[in-house]
Amino acid sequence: MTAHPKDPKPAYEPSDDLKQAEQEMNDAWDAYERKRHAYRKVIAEELRASGLSQGKMAAHLPYTEETVRDIAREYGVAPKRKPTVKSIKD
Repeated sequence: MTAHPKDPKPAYEPSDDLKQAEQEMNDAWDAYERKRHAYRKVIAEELRASGLSQGKMAAHLPYTEETVRDIAREYGVAPKRKPTVKSIKD
């Protein structure tokens, strides 16, 4: 006799191999995030110290100018020139 489709499924317990693999993936992700933030911090420090514009710095990085601009904002690096577009609320 076959099982009825509405019968409850047997309880599943992940294997130790699966648990270990998941832990290794989580550890790798945490290490990636730490290195990513450290890299972005160094970019911001280099941007601040070098005097380069965000666009010129982006030419030396695997990031677009907009990403470098976001990194600069995140770490409080002021742009080299004042914005030319003003808010309509002013």
